Amino acid sequence: MTAEVIPGLRVIGMNEYEASVYSTLVGLQKATARDVHEISGVPRGRIYEILNDLARRGFIGVEEGSPTSYYVQDIDVVFDRLKDDYVRSLDETRETLKSLSVKPRLPPDSFFILRSEWAIENHISSLFRRVKKSMVILCYNPEFLQRYYTIIKPLERKIDLYIIVRKREEYAGIKLPIYEARGTVIDLLDNRPVNESVMEGWREEECAILVDGRDFFAVVTAGSGRYAVVGSDMPLIDYLQKTVVEQLREA
Repeated sequence: MTAEVIPGLRVIGMNEYEASVYSTLVGLQKATARDVHEISGVPRGRIYEILNDLARRGFIGVEEGSPTSYYVQDIDVVFDRLKDDYVRSLDETRETLKSLSVKPRLPPDSFFILRSEWAIENHISSLFRRVKKSMVILCYNPEFLQRYYTIIKPLERKIDLYIIVRKREEYAGIKLPIYEARGTVIDLLDNRPVNESVMEGWREEECAILVDGRDFFAVVTAGSGRYAVVGSDMPLIDYLQKTVVEQLREA
């Protein structure tokens, strides 16, 4: 019978010797260290250490005397306390994990800025032409998709294309693979994906594009001009794109 409960006791943190000593004492209810040693088969040199540790953790009690005796604490009380502690620990860990939010920020010195309309249009065309496997478009304005619809639409059959928006209803009528943001992806839409120090004073973002885990491209309006922030060949771009796609697949 003792052997049958040892796996369960190990689940709650006891090693094999502790489980053997505890289950033996439960059967005896009260016993000396010598009695426990002889019945459990645990080496005599370990008995006192194990009994004292079980007492410290609240599983058993100690009755001083000559010789000292050990007795089992109320099993229901002990295991109810263990359950409460375990559930509390799980709840605290869950809340801590939920509070973790990875909001990657690409360092300013990893970018260059396009300041002419010609350069921006040329780079957008280049991105759409060079993409081989996947593209993520974080879209802030329906007008961007409408403007480049004829270029984006053919990609739908060639690559894994994800267009992510804050509110799907604002993009009604645009026949593209559009996904409403979920989880940490909302943070990427609500918080600019690059540091504000890259371009101070911008007013509005049109989009941020991630291509093949290699290229980053964001179009923004600052003052009266239209600009693009460009980055490439940085590990963080690959991480950011994979994170976004995984969030969509889990939704």
